[in-house]
Amino acid sequence: MRKLVSLLVVCAALLVPMVAESKVPSEPLIISLSDKDLSSWEWSGDAEAAEFVLLTSKAEAIRFLRSLPDLAREAIAERLADVDFKREAAVVAYLGGTSGGYDVEISQININAGSVLVKVGMRSPRKDDVVTMILTHPWDMVTLPKKDLPDGDFEFIAFNQHGEVMVDQWMNLKNPRRPASHRRIWHTVRTGETLSSIAKQYGVTVDSLLAVNPGLDPHRIWIGDKLRIPGKAPNPKTYTVKTGDSLWAVAQKYGVTVEELMDMNHLTGPHLSIGQKLVIPSQ
Repeated sequence: MRKLVSLLVVCAALLVPMVAESKVPSEPLIISLSDKDLSSWEWSGDAEAAEFVLLTSKAEAIRFLRSLPDLAREAIAERLADVDFKREAAVVAYLGGTSGGYDVEISQININAGSVLVKVGMRSPRKDDVVTMILTHPWDMVTLPKKDLPDGDFEFIAFNQHGEVMVDQWMNLKNPRRPASHRRIWHTVRTGETLSSIAKQYGVTVDSLLAVNPGLDPHRIWIGDKLRIPGKAPNPKTYTVKTGDSLWAVAQKYGVTVEELMDMNHLTGPHLSIGQKLVIPSQ
C-alpha cells in the first residue's frame, strides 16, 4: 500500500470582470504518486467492469469487496485490512477481469475545497502485443489522511490519462449514507458564466439562486464557486435489467453510485437477473 507525501501548491487568481471571476481558494493539495509518463499509455478497452472508489469506512470497504470476483477480492481485502478508517480513506482503481496486457495506476490526486480529483493511467494491450489469456484483475490503491479531505459535500472525480471521466459523484464524510433524494444539486462556475445563464441552464430564476446561496453577490460570481441549485429532486425511476447489464453500468447510466443502487433495492451482492426491476435513486 502506498502512503502519500503531500505537496502544497498555491493557485494564482485570475480576474474576469462582470462575469465569472476566479478567487484565491484555500490551498489545494496536489499529491503526485508516479513518475511514469502515463500519457504514453494507450487505452481502448471496455471500462464497464471497472470501479473507481473512495472508501471512507470499513462498512463501505466491505460492500465494495462483496461486488468483486473472488480472485480480486482476496488481494484487495488484504490491503484494505491495513487501512485505519478512523484516520484514513482509501482510493481504489480496479479494471475488472481482463486478459493479460492490461494495467491501471493511480498517478495523481488533487484535493480542493469542494472536490477530490483522481488521475489514473489505464492501459490496454496494443494490437502487436503478445499477451496471455489468463484472467487478471489489475488494480491499484493508495491511502490518504481523512483530515486532508474536504468538509461537507464534495465531488469525487476519477479520470484517465486521456481526460475521460470514469466516475463523477458527490460524497460527504460526515454523512456518507445520506439518502440520495436529500442530496443537493450543485454547479461549479466556469469561465464566462453569469447567474442568468446558470439559472436558465437549470430552469430556475436568479432570485431562487440567490435565496439558496446566502451572501452571493448578485452582480459578480467567481470561477470555481459552487452554487447550490434549488428545486426538488426528481421522482425515482425504474430500470429493467437487460443482457450484459451490470450494477456499475446501470449506476453510471443514471449518475448514481453502485452503493446507492444496492441500498435502494436492498441488494446484498452484485448479481442481477435479466428482467429484474431496479429502482433508481433520485439525485
